[in-house]
Amino acid sequence: MSSFSQDSVYYLEVHEITKNPDKYNQKGMRVTGNVVKGTITQDYKKQYLLFTIQDIQGEPDTIQVEYNGIIPDTFKEDIHVIVEGKYDKEKKLFNAETVLTKCPSKYEAELEQKAS
Repeated sequence: MSSFSQDSVYYLEVHEITKNPDKYNQKGMRVTGNVVKGTITQDYKKQYLLFTIQDIQGEPDTIQVEYNGIIPDTFKEDIHVIVEGKYDKEKKLFNAETVLTKCPSKYEAELEQKAS
């Protein structure tokens, strides 16, 4: 027997939210996507970030993400990210509490070489 806490977090892709926003409105979740080129607005001093992510499965679906917090050094355009937070269907905006960037492949290659 297993159960889920009320605080369970969904792990979704962009198209899952855009196809059914009512189901995920104001629920905690993690969403994976690629940062769309030309959509980043950032202010390091105010720790503010606004950008759009696109579905990684090639779907045209996108979601705008707003984040207030420390911006990861590796954050940039056309990078794979995972955002944690809640989607607001009225504003069509994902309010992120966390932004995680995928480790660039050059670092992964360096780690593999060190492990060998």
